[in-house]
Amino acid sequence: MPLTAAQAADPIEILPDAKAATGEITDIEIDSMAFKTPQVTIKSGQVVRWTNKEAGMAHNIHFRNGPAKTVKGAMGPMLNAGDAYAVKFIEPGVYNYICTPHSAVMKGKVTVE
Repeated sequence: MPLTAAQAADPIEILPDAKAATGEITDIEIDSMAFKTPQVTIKSGQVVRWTNKEAGMAHNIHFRNGPAKTVKGAMGPMLNAGDAYAVKFIEPGVYNYICTPHSAVMKGKVTVE
């Protein structure tokens, strides 16, 4: 599906169905109060998908600074066990993120080349 003019201006694209995401995908599991791969480097156009594997604890992905901080949807929904959130990274840059309820211990970074 082609991007709209508004989406093309955004540095990221929030994918509406994370589990059905296609293309080159880097998967990051969330478990034991941690992003299991807290730092990844990808190429522009690739997708990162976070999946919560932790039963009984909800988490989210919130881009708090960098190119995506003002993008609508850049603070993802709370993910219960088995839920996923996926983002296609369009613009090169460094995208820092946190889990908002657990920001002191749950931090990550996506570097897009």
